[in-house]
Amino acid sequence: MTTITIDIPDGHTEEVMAQLKKLGVQVRESKLSKLDSLTKEDYNKHFSNQAKASRNK
Repeated sequence: MTTITIDIPDGHTEEVMAQLKKLGVQVRESKLSKLDSLTKEDYNKHFSNQAKASRNK
């Protein structure tokens, strides 16, 4: 599963959420105060895994 973070303009939230639901996208909301640390943690995991994969080749 791929995780992405998106910013939705306030006036279009319901419309975007409905479209995502139609596409089968699983939506999870994060508190903005935690967002930077979550993003940094995910970023570090990604590049750590990528480095391990490169070493194993």
